[in-house]
Amino acid sequence: MKNSIVAIDKRHAEILEILEANHQMTTQELAEALDVSLSTIRRDLNLLEEKNDIIRKYGYCIFNYDNKRDFDQSGPERIKQAIAREASKYVQDYDTIFINSSSTALKTIDYLNSEHLTIVTNNLKINYSPHNANYNYILTGGEMRFPKEALVGDIAMNTISSMNADVCIIGCSGVSLESGVTTKIINEAKINELMINRTIKRKVLVADHRKIGLTSQFKIADISVFDYLITDQFSSPETLKEIQKMGVKVIQID
Repeated sequence: MKNSIVAIDKRHAEILEILEANHQMTTQELAEALDVSLSTIRRDLNLLEEKNDIIRKYGYCIFNYDNKRDFDQSGPERIKQAIAREASKYVQDYDTIFINSSSTALKTIDYLNSEHLTIVTNNLKINYSPHNANYNYILTGGEMRFPKEALVGDIAMNTISSMNADVCIIGCSGVSLESGVTTKIINEAKINELMINRTIKRKVLVADHRKIGLTSQFKIADISVFDYLITDQFSSPETLKEIQKMGVKVIQID
């Protein structure tokens, strides 16, 4: 009989707890610590590596401390790319798009296929993204915050307040049923809220599994204001069902 999802999640949590305490362990040591077979541990480690929770080396694996410390600068790159690729499908020709300071939201630019677009963002890292000669790029201006290179403050707010967008693509630090959509920085919360309020057609929330069920410091919006939530297969199915009941279309990428 296959292990239940609850049992597997519990074992994954135990693996991460053991690895965090010991920094690195071999597959054999982990199998012995959890009293399971080597084949079971290998399957677990494959999943945890894909989720970016661990780093595998030859003969051993280590806990990915960077993934725990910083949701914006690290993360499951393949998953973030797949979420961004899916988000790009909700952008149509001649749309104006708001993109916030989220690294996942910004990756959407890599996959856009429209002929003409206007992209409005407070994310200075757009300078490192692919550029299209037929697109208009508008930076909000404002006070720059490091290390995210995000523009915030009154100037940024005034720029966004002066226009409407067809689509917004918003990333965040947390999505929880109790607290809604949240972020770590109060000034960015205000920018994100304004982008959502000034969007007239499609509001897209992008969040990988690490953010689902998590609450960060400052609220951006209720989950229900979004038309779409794009996440991945590792997100809590129970939480996603409740989000769907709010009228949000949930899309899970493989």
